[in-house]
Amino acid sequence: MKQVFLNYQNIEINLLVFVGNLLIALVLSHILSLVYVKYSNSLSNKRIFSNNFYLITLTTTVIITVVKSSLALSLGLVGALSIVRFRAAIKEPEEIAYLFLCIAIGLGLGANYTLVTVIGFAIILASTIVINLYSRKNINQEDMFCTISWNKKFVLEELLKVLKNHSNYLFLRDFDISDEFSQVGVIINFKNSEDINLLSTELSRIYSGVNIKFLNKQALT
Repeated sequence: MKQVFLNYQNIEINLLVFVGNLLIALVLSHILSLVYVKYSNSLSNKRIFSNNFYLITLTTTVIITVVKSSLALSLGLVGALSIVRFRAAIKEPEEIAYLFLCIAIGLGLGANYTLVTVIGFAIILASTIVINLYSRKNINQEDMFCTISWNKKFVLEELLKVLKNHSNYLFLRDFDISDEFSQVGVIINFKNSEDINLLSTELSRIYSGVNIKFLNKQALT
């Protein structure tokens, strides 16, 4: 009776359909990778991170294809997931969203919902691109990664006030402040290059001997 219960959902896997789904998964993950590199706001190395999309999408497709063919394998997967933990150095919520989309593609293709998966993927991707382009159109972006170092102690509130006076907005990334040395890292948005020069001049005037480094955000990708 137990053996019948474990085997009654066994389904024969069509190899041609399986290979087709893998190829579709490969194409979709490649498209997703290109979109991520071009439109993502992530500060991490986009190209290296996007290489994970292929592996996650294809692996999920294989797992779902195999697991759906047998109730016993489904139960085995539950047991395996209770032992194995997936850990990744996720720095930004946007990275989680892209990884979740990879898993969704794998789930849909593994379950043979190919058309639904492709249509859903196209709509999500189109929405992502449109929203990204609309956001860039309405914000004149000169996003820079700025590192400010000084051999004395910064008063963080005063420094941030100076930065805000010469920028559209800023995001404090990290800071290390002591009596002997201070270093502050921010992501800062300028309207134009003139604001960068004005900020550099004022910081040099207020903090004698300060070291300022600017790096274009795109150079971090």
